[in-house]
Amino acid sequence: MKLISILLVALIIVMAIMVPQIFFTVSETEVGIVTRFGQIKSEITSPGLRIKTPFIDQVTKFEKRLLIFDAPPDSLLTKDKKRLIIDVYARGRIVDPRVFKERLGDEQRATDRAVDIISSELRREIGIYNQSEIITTQRDLMMDNVKVAVTPKLLEFGIEVEDVRIKRADFPGEIADSVYARMQAERQRKADKERAEGAEIDAQVRADADRKATIILANATRDSQIISGCGEAEATRIFAEALEQDPEFYSFQRSLESFKYILGSGTTVVMPVEGFGRLFEEMRTGVDDATLVVSDSTTEGSSSSNLNDDSGSKCAEVSAAWSLAAELKVDQPDLTFVSQKAKEWSGANLGCSDASDEDTAPVPGFEVEFMHGGSTYLVRSNQYGSVVAIC
Repeated sequence: MKLISILLVALIIVMAIMVPQIFFTVSETEVGIVTRFGQIKSEITSPGLRIKTPFIDQVTKFEKRLLIFDAPPDSLLTKDKKRLIIDVYARGRIVDPRVFKERLGDEQRATDRAVDIISSELRREIGIYNQSEIITTQRDLMMDNVKVAVTPKLLEFGIEVEDVRIKRADFPGEIADSVYARMQAERQRKADKERAEGAEIDAQVRADADRKATIILANATRDSQIISGCGEAEATRIFAEALEQDPEFYSFQRSLESFKYILGSGTTVVMPVEGFGRLFEEMRTGVDDATLVVSDSTTEGSSSSNLNDDSGSKCAEVSAAWSLAAELKVDQPDLTFVSQKAKEWSGANLGCSDASDEDTAPVPGFEVEFMHGGSTYLVRSNQYGSVVAIC
């Protein structure tokens, strides 16, 4: 029983030693080369379990997938005698394991050999182009040319090149700062130009707005004074009409107003009570003298019939202009005055279509014509511009 156990253990040990020497596997991502005494015996490209002669045959496995041949960054001289730091890499796969094994032996030697070939062709290609062309427009064409040049050379080692690309093309450290400074200066120049153009437009807009505001303010001040004068003229006319209707009552009312003004708050008067009556009669006599109207046939009716009065026509023009500007929602200086005609309107609505039939008394006034945006507008006004209508 003890002997059997010893034999079983010995058998297990022998199997553990012999099985790896007899059997081997090749995965889907690998290819295998079987050599005997350094000579290639067979090439295995399909995955699975294989058998070899123990202790005599040796198996070498290589990657079937893409290999990366990464070259270290190198300083290369361009056509215009400028240097660039070029970092390049290539991708390829082993397509002939037998040749690869015979000429290179392993993947590390393959990488070193591929990097040497690619760097040599890249150096030659870099010398054909100027620095600016490599950085901007000719990079893809240059890489295609390098790939075409290295493909037949690497096929001699059983490697097929799939692609060649530049990872980085940079300036040497001694000139990078000056290049960046020039780039910053160019961007600063463009920014300053944009700011200057913006400041110019800003100044033009502000100057135009200030000019327009000054014109509007001046016109508004002028027109307000005209309208104020027109209002005073209208008030004088109304006072005159009131005086003609009842001079006695008008004299009495004006006397009361004067008495109230003279004897205002805080005024102290020392006199007998009957003196107030005499004072009031004296004030009334003064008011009568001040408001005495001299009958003259040349002035009768002049307040209502003189439609060509300059002050009245100006009042009508100003009121019409501001009313039309508000209607059109534009600035009053934007309107262009064309003409003005004296008219007599029927009714308080100045003869517009919506005037009532009951109020048809003639109203003296003006018809003012303006132009804006190529269109003509007619505005109706009474004599002093207190009533304006746009029909």
